[in-house]
Amino acid sequence: MSTFTPSTQTSAVGTSHAIGDAVWQYMTSLKSVKKRDGSDEVFSPEKLERSIIAAMMAAGMKEHNLGVARQVVEHVVGRLTRVFDGHTTPSTADVREVINATLIDHNLVHVSKKFVSYRFENRHQDEAARYGHGITVKRYFTTPGKHPYELIKWESRTAKITNEKGETVFEQKDVEVPEFWSQTATNIVVQKYFRGQVGQPDRERSAKQLIDRVAITMTNWGRKDGYFQTAEDAEIFEHELIHILINQMAAFNSPVWFNVGVCPHPQCSACFINSVSDDMRSILHLCTTEGMIFKGGSGSGVNLSPLRSSKEFLGGSNGRSSGPISFMKGLDAFAGVIKSGGKTRRAAKMVILNIDHPDIESFIKCKAEEEKKAWALMDAGYDGSIDGPAYSSIFFQNANNSVRVTDDFIQAVREDGEWTTKEVTTGKPSVSYKARELMQMIGDAAWHCGDPGMQYDTTINKWHTCKNTGRINASNPCSEYVFLDDTA
Repeated sequence: MSTFTPSTQTSAVGTSHAIGDAVWQYMTSLKSVKKRDGSDEVFSPEKLERSIIAAMMAAGMKEHNLGVARQVVEHVVGRLTRVFDGHTTPSTADVREVINATLIDHNLVHVSKKFVSYRFENRHQDEAARYGHGITVKRYFTTPGKHPYELIKWESRTAKITNEKGETVFEQKDVEVPEFWSQTATNIVVQKYFRGQVGQPDRERSAKQLIDRVAITMTNWGRKDGYFQTAEDAEIFEHELIHILINQMAAFNSPVWFNVGVCPHPQCSACFINSVSDDMRSILHLCTTEGMIFKGGSGSGVNLSPLRSSKEFLGGSNGRSSGPISFMKGLDAFAGVIKSGGKTRRAAKMVILNIDHPDIESFIKCKAEEEKKAWALMDAGYDGSIDGPAYSSIFFQNANNSVRVTDDFIQAVREDGEWTTKEVTTGKPSVSYKARELMQMIGDAAWHCGDPGMQYDTTINKWHTCKNTGRINASNPCSEYVFLDDTA
């Protein structure tokens, strides 16, 4: 008969605790990851570390600094364990999201960007090209066996931009461009479209890198999605596109140069038309939508006429609405601080109000009134340049304003008749004007500051090609894109 002493009891308890801890650790540990095809793959911290190190090296980090990769992996595993705790299986997208967040927490934003592009590029390399059901492409500009770049004489230049005072605001030396490019073209392309920070290893330094990033990415999409009949057709398409772009025969819009080959799902449209309804959530959603559009380098327009006027009451309240003009201030401020595409230009924005909206007088005059404030500030000695404090301290400087008029209004102007606005919420008559007074206000305000412009609603919708889908209420900032709400 064996005796159970306190020491053996303690040992047994310790062993029991150790076994319990091990069981608990196994039960809560991350065991597998769900791949894109739905299958499970054993989770490997070593594989994770290799991917992160590859991104770090691509971002220009030296070998002696790569020890931080181990710390990042440990934090990633810890986060995934806390979130999924052994009961659910994270997807590869979940893992990537945690990795990016952890890299940012470690002040490795540049590595995070490289990790996204690294995974994106490898994913496309892994996805096989599909041929046999696509289009055939004939050569028009290019020669078999000769890459388009081989037919161009290249040279190194300095891209430099100065402001109105002669001060250098941008400079990048030793950039490679075709010899026939003008210096202006070089300055614009390098400053606006080259990716990466100047002076950093991942900064683009050649027009070849820019053109390849866009043209090859687009061609690879076609390869993957079966757009080409043969691999040769894909190569011809790629070379023809490169020839057209590098020889300045055609050019994509800015969002394409900003985003293609950088983001997995790039924002490529330059012009958006948004909608808004008379609801606070919708207004705040518009703020988010516009902000992301501006961030991607695009512009947007919206008609704010669905918002009730400042002369109407809030639902179930004795208080009056702020009206669209007040919300324009907030939307304008967001546009002013968001640089399009992460570059130096401001956002492009169009704001429209219908001629029968009760706040139409305030809308017509709002920008001209702010212009007068800027003049007063300049008279007081403030800098009146485009980025100076005189104009940066007033409202409505980041949007084009347009009044949307109808044939009925124009007829009332011709006949010197009355024009009555209508409440948004009830449709009842609101404020009345002489039609010619409103037209005079529009002309006077535009003479002072260039806004508002005019859009001719009746004619636009008469020429509308998709009448059965919905009416046209707005345009993009430049007004060459005039179509349905929530389109691009």
